[in-house]
Amino acid sequence: MNVARRWWRIVAVGLLLTIGSTATARYSGGSGTEKDPYQIATAADLIALGETPGDYDKHFLLTADIDLDPKLPGRKVFYEAVIAPDVDSVKADYQGSGFTGILDGKGHTIAHLTITGGGYLGLWGRLAFGAEVRNVGVVDVNVVGSDSYVGGLVGESLGSITTSYSTGAVKGRNGVGGLVGNNGGDMTRCYSTSAAVSATGWWVGGLVGINSGSIAASYSASGVSATNSVGGLVGYGNAGTVTQCYSTSTVRGTSLGVGGLVGYNGATAVTQCYSVGAVSGGAPGGLMGINHGQVTGCFWDRQTSGQTNSAGGTGKTTAEMRTATTFLEAGWDFVVRRPTARRISGAFSKGRTIPGCGGKGPGPNMRGSGTTQDPYQIRTAEQMNTIGASPNDWGKCFKLMADIDLSGFDGKQGRSAFKIIGTSTQNTFTGVFDGNGHTISRLTIDGGSRLGLFAK
Repeated sequence: MNVARRWWRIVAVGLLLTIGSTATARYSGGSGTEKDPYQIATAADLIALGETPGDYDKHFLLTADIDLDPKLPGRKVFYEAVIAPDVDSVKADYQGSGFTGILDGKGHTIAHLTITGGGYLGLWGRLAFGAEVRNVGVVDVNVVGSDSYVGGLVGESLGSITTSYSTGAVKGRNGVGGLVGNNGGDMTRCYSTSAAVSATGWWVGGLVGINSGSIAASYSASGVSATNSVGGLVGYGNAGTVTQCYSTSTVRGTSLGVGGLVGYNGATAVTQCYSVGAVSGGAPGGLMGINHGQVTGCFWDRQTSGQTNSAGGTGKTTAEMRTATTFLEAGWDFVVRRPTARRISGAFSKGRTIPGCGGKGPGPNMRGSGTTQDPYQIRTAEQMNTIGASPNDWGKCFKLMADIDLSGFDGKQGRSAFKIIGTSTQNTFTGVFDGNGHTISRLTIDGGSRLGLFAK
């Protein structure tokens, strides 16, 4: 009898250990805390997360790229969002448990997400208040919804999304975006290059379908098409802000509210943005189709867009759009931190003002007065070399008017060495230098540290 009891006790303990092990082994590691987040390394981990609403308030970390191709073992075509789906499509509005946790993608991607369903579709159906998603890309998605709020990453976001992006195809009825269908939260440094973002109805944008939150330092290079309220970046600006963003999207609409950046701007404050993509459809606008909001310091390219009119913003030629003065005079500030021209959002600096450009003093021997409106014009290598010799002019504005060859200032065979601009902490270059699309070639410098055309 004692032997039997002992045997059953061993069995019971074994079952408890098995159950506990299964619970803790749901993911590839971690405990779901901020210091020890759950590790998502496989498709099975990601699917398990979606099937466990009790973990929606936890911390997660992607530790590898994940491929959700339905043709691969253990994958499938989803009929609702993978995480935080709408569980009752019959009832109006979202029905389910929104994701309130934090997921850091650590730069990894989730590929070939395939969904055919109703509304609130994306990798997440809904990010609730307090949720954070960052540093993740969803690539080559194929999301098709028959209802509203459809995005490559999130159907509806009330949380925070940073440094994330999408590629592929997204389609729905109303409120469709390459990255987010309906944004009521915060989005920063995000982009979408989805080849096809489309809808059978309204409110479609290359990045966001409907915006009532904030979008900053983000862009879209998508193909966007629908009927009404169609925009390269945002379809319908219900409220909120769009700041320091741009669009190169191709936009097509068949009715009203078709714009290169925003289709129908109801009450969104749009500041320091631009668009250059082709726009066509019913009563289209280069930057905006319809505008009832505040638009400040925004531009569109009249030539590349094919549009001479817009409900907001200022139209410029392609040449003017490539000239820094166009943007500087509108209050823009460029601080280039990345050498990638396409990701111009990295060149914006929040909360800073334009360096002052004054024309006081004799100035260098060149045309202009050194101001924003009348910068010094650099046409020769000699003029370029005089800037480094004139620290009093390092707070002024300069503009290249020709390609410059500096081979004559290499410090060899009796030739003068090039005088570097901004040589110390006390004497830094604080002005504005507009290359105007020209090049400076054959720069030769020998020395120790802080070497370059500009030292500091």
